Amino acid sequence: MVVLVGKESFCNFRSIQDAVNFLESQTSDNPAQIHILPGVYEETVRIYRSNLSLIGIGQVEIVMNRCAKERDEQGNEIGTFATPTLFLGGSHLVIENLIIANTAGQGDDVGQALAVYAHCDYTVFRNCILRGNQDTLFTGPLPPSPKERSVFGGIQLREHHTEYRQLYRNCLIEGTVDFIFGGATAYFEHCEIRSLRHIKEDSPGYITAASTPKNQKNGYVFRDCYLTAAEGVLEGSVYLGRPWRPYAQTAFVNCRVGSHIHQQGWDNWNDPENEATVVYGEYVTPESQAVCRNRVAWATCSVLGDEDWSKELVFSENERKGAWWNKDKV
Repeated sequence: MVVLVGKESFCNFRSIQDAVNFLESQTSDNPAQIHILPGVYEETVRIYRSNLSLIGIGQVEIVMNRCAKERDEQGNEIGTFATPTLFLGGSHLVIENLIIANTAGQGDDVGQALAVYAHCDYTVFRNCILRGNQDTLFTGPLPPSPKERSVFGGIQLREHHTEYRQLYRNCLIEGTVDFIFGGATAYFEHCEIRSLRHIKEDSPGYITAASTPKNQKNGYVFRDCYLTAAEGVLEGSVYLGRPWRPYAQTAFVNCRVGSHIHQQGWDNWNDPENEATVVYGEYVTPESQAVCRNRVAWATCSVLGDEDWSKELVFSENERKGAWWNKDKV
């Protein structure tokens, strides 16, 4: 089934959420596609169903501005996980050619503001732009418990997956602090990872904040990606990552890295005990091996050999070559 969203008279729906609601009301969970005509869609989108493709035609922007410091009807802060512009809760999903943005901005009166909450398995993002500041992209699952409050709160989770496997291909993801975070097994391929200027000039930036579960085999892998910085980001002011939880796993394989990355590479989140449990690594070309001299001793930094690094972590070689995410339909 294919449904069309847009402002034209021949479209099935004028809002993306209306199209989602229609498909979720059907008894069949057969593969379906939502095609979206060009335009700016100011709405929050909540998707619980599986076997769905969300495909933009031309320039399609989904925009909202909810933030963690926003107050609910009882006067309480809504928190990080109530803020996403797009929430995904199912599996076998394809998100393609979309700009997804949280425009709440940054600052103490804003806090965290998610563009995407990816509580999903077997999901592919292709040719997408994810825009935000702090906490742009959350890749589920949540850790077992919060650090500073009794519950995480936020969007109701109707389904919990055995695994959370996600692929981001040819995407641009931008933000300031911990702007790619969570516990998923996620593979980022040929993506631009852009650090934005922090509103507080003396505050460092962090690209990743993984919370990889203790017994999970793999966490984040960035392969053949480009780590860039927006105008005004200071040299050496951004870390590759810090551990949101002790067993965080993150690897950068054959990535091109700008001068905004701190020479030490990684931060322990003010807890030296994390240094014994995290699995952090960079695998660089011989031409780039000078960066390894100043990296922290508790993370790996080594030169790429002849190994097939494409089978490092996340998806099997057959999946990467064959594979469900290369199909026209989910």
